[in-house]
Amino acid sequence: MEKKTIGGFISALRKANGMTQKDLAERLNVSDKSVSRWECDEGAPDLSLIPVIAEIFGVTCDELLRGERKSPEERAEPAAEAETSPKAEKQLQWILKSAMSQYKNRTYIAMGISVVGLIAALICNLAFLKASLGFLVGAVFFAASIVCQIVFLNRAMFSVDEEEFHNLPDLNVYKRDTIRLTEISIGLTVLFIGFTFPLVLIDAYLGLGADSMLLFGAIGMAAFLAIYAVILWFVNARLLKNGVYVLREKEAQVYHHNHRLQKILAIVLVVLIAVTALVQEICTSIWGPFSIMKGITFEDYDSFVNFMEQDIPYEDRSSSNSHVRPDDTFSVSVPADDTIYYDQYGNIIDEYEFRHETLVDEDGNVLCEYDRRNESVCQIQYGNGKDMLPITVSTYSDLSEARQTVEVRNILFGFVYGIEVVGVILAYVLERKKTGVTNTK
Repeated sequence: MEKKTIGGFISALRKANGMTQKDLAERLNVSDKSVSRWECDEGAPDLSLIPVIAEIFGVTCDELLRGERKSPEERAEPAAEAETSPKAEKQLQWILKSAMSQYKNRTYIAMGISVVGLIAALICNLAFLKASLGFLVGAVFFAASIVCQIVFLNRAMFSVDEEEFHNLPDLNVYKRDTIRLTEISIGLTVLFIGFTFPLVLIDAYLGLGADSMLLFGAIGMAAFLAIYAVILWFVNARLLKNGVYVLREKEAQVYHHNHRLQKILAIVLVVLIAVTALVQEICTSIWGPFSIMKGITFEDYDSFVNFMEQDIPYEDRSSSNSHVRPDDTFSVSVPADDTIYYDQYGNIIDEYEFRHETLVDEDGNVLCEYDRRNESVCQIQYGNGKDMLPITVSTYSDLSEARQTVEVRNILFGFVYGIEVVGVILAYVLERKKTGVTNTK
């Protein structure tokens, strides 16, 4: 049979088998207009249809792409030794390009599903104050996006897993680009998961404010992206080892160099972060809010008693009229505004017993007595002497300032973590430039 284009060859095979364009279209589950375009060389069949068409007409995929039947001598040669004609190679390149275009479109669909999930999560959180529900709704879309992306990847890889395409250099590029696009798509979904993850850490019936959402969302994205990068590091190594795609000799040298460098710097980063976290934990244990909290120091009992008997309410107390004492005595307000006071054992006591306190030394001598009405006091520290002077009294305002100081310190530690990460990344980039290699999969 005379050598033809793939479209002309399909036309000749169809006529030789007594089939109409409609008959072939029905067997391939496509329109007869698609068959007509193929035969007019205005397009080419989808890559997944090539084996089906070859089977219908009793030819090989290579023969279909070459546009002619092989001679008996060529048929006797091993398929691995057969060379693809320039025309068939061009047709195959066009099909690979078309398959990549289709895969990109499907990937955009998967990314779109992730974006919809993010929007749904934000609406549930910001508009309806349903934080946990927002994360769950978003998680459904994120999971669907990842599943779709994996299905699309399998379809794209399976459609070219034929012996006729193994000798084409563009096939390896196609596989690498397909995997890279998958990593980007799933990486976007991972970022969205990290951004919405803080929603599960707060009350299910309270929303997370926009400013807090941005702050904690950014932290979540950084954490999930770091985990994703580690996973990709192992996955890419496994793909290369299993021969899913291959690297040329120079590319392999570059890859192995960078792979070792990444491993070393990753260990360095883990050690730096672990040391910093240990220092932060020590600082928090030794210099916590109650340890660094300031207060008012009294050198005599009269000034201490006068301060404790002032009617100063606790400003942050809830609207309830109940009273709570450090010694576990407490009160309960009733609708008639008559307060009932209880001691630590649940026995009813009067207000005098509830508020009255006596300061005694280790010998049992009474040093002072007072009615504790200052509800702003959160901590009292006594001196080490026998008279227990000086006495330092800290208020909830002092505690709030101490907590703000601790928060600032934690923020500084956060900057240290960031500097360590950026420093390791810069070291990696500089080392690559120094050795004159670039990162290649």
